[in-house]
Amino acid sequence: MRVILVDTEYEGVTADPALAPAHRQRVEATRRRLATAAGAPGEVIVVAMASADPVSLAALDPAAIVLGGNTTDWAAFSDASVRGVLDTIRAAAVPLLGVCAGHQLIGLAHGAAWGPLGPLAPGETDPDPRFAPGQRKQRGFLPVHIDPAVELFTGLPAQATFFQSHYWQLTSVPAGFSACASSAWSPIQAIRALDRPVFGVQFHAERWDEDHPAGLTVLRNFIALARHRSAAAPPSSSSSSSSSS
Repeated sequence: MRVILVDTEYEGVTADPALAPAHRQRVEATRRRLATAAGAPGEVIVVAMASADPVSLAALDPAAIVLGGNTTDWAAFSDASVRGVLDTIRAAAVPLLGVCAGHQLIGLAHGAAWGPLGPLAPGETDPDPRFAPGQRKQRGFLPVHIDPAVELFTGLPAQATFFQSHYWQLTSVPAGFSACASSAWSPIQAIRALDRPVFGVQFHAERWDEDHPAGLTVLRNFIALARHRSAAAPPSSSSSSSSSS
């Protein structure tokens, strides 16, 4: 089973000699955690967003696609830089999960509105002034209300704790989706497509620990769904037909 992890970080970060090493470490940590969730047999391949168009990803024959997070304000991205991944989201030929920025990209691809959580109120403490100073943020392990009937949340209680790190969010549910999780400041913490296995989560499911294992459960549920669909799918023409010489 092959899972594609799309690195959605801005190329100004990935190409910066000072910033790129730390970014690569973060992506590798996410890749390893996805591999842990997938178990064996399986592999997780990292692909840059510039190569995340439908044709390029289809050539890798993935069983599932995960869109990761990033640390850059969306204003830095050009329309061209996200066009391919938006096309991939709309096509969604295999199960797809968007995490944080990936969740927001799913919303963008399907016409949802997005924006900041809003300015800090007088007396509120900024939990991370390194980015978007003065803006409200969700940062750290925080409670999220979920719909346990959604297959992504199987085995979890109606309130679970996930790692959050964002000041931007979807402000409307995209057409063809339903909201299936919420928190005090972010009413659209998770979305699911009504007609296919496409999910977005605002929280970082890949950031779990022993005291807060709910993120691992979400990833395992997503991988199990993808593995089931892959096993049930008819073999592709490329794999079922022999080449002639």
